[in-house]
Amino acid sequence: MSTVVYADDTTRAEILAVEERRCAALLAADLTVLDELFDATIVHTHAPGVTHDKAQLLEHVATRRAYLGITRGPLTVRLAGDLAIVTGRIRNRLDSPDGTERIVQGQVIQVLHRREDGAWRYVSFQMTPDGEHVWPATDAEHASLAETTIEQKG
Repeated sequence: MSTVVYADDTTRAEILAVEERRCAALLAADLTVLDELFDATIVHTHAPGVTHDKAQLLEHVATRRAYLGITRGPLTVRLAGDLAIVTGRIRNRLDSPDGTERIVQGQVIQVLHRREDGAWRYVSFQMTPDGEHVWPATDAEHASLAETTIEQKG
């Protein structure tokens, strides 16, 4: 069984480059790039709990064309063998069916698999949107909820 370790600088840079490609492809609704980045087995759960397989996710992106901006906060990248587990904040600026814009932000867990050719592909994505907090945040929680700093705009 593999141990879980923090990614070295080279692997971290590879993963962050893949994430930048994913964000740019979502903003451009570039299905060719997304098809390349998403593994055939991907399970993608959106903030409201809707879960898609690869075909459904690509159709969703193509028909909705909802992404207007994506801002990522600092990302933690851990490795377990040929899997990368990426965690961090996201802020999506989205179009709505009525033409208004909305913001959906929260915490994301992404899992990527390194194929035999060395390419990283997304196998899982889960967003948990920010919600009501009934308890005051601890000092550590305040630090993790700091404003996001990496932004891509369409």
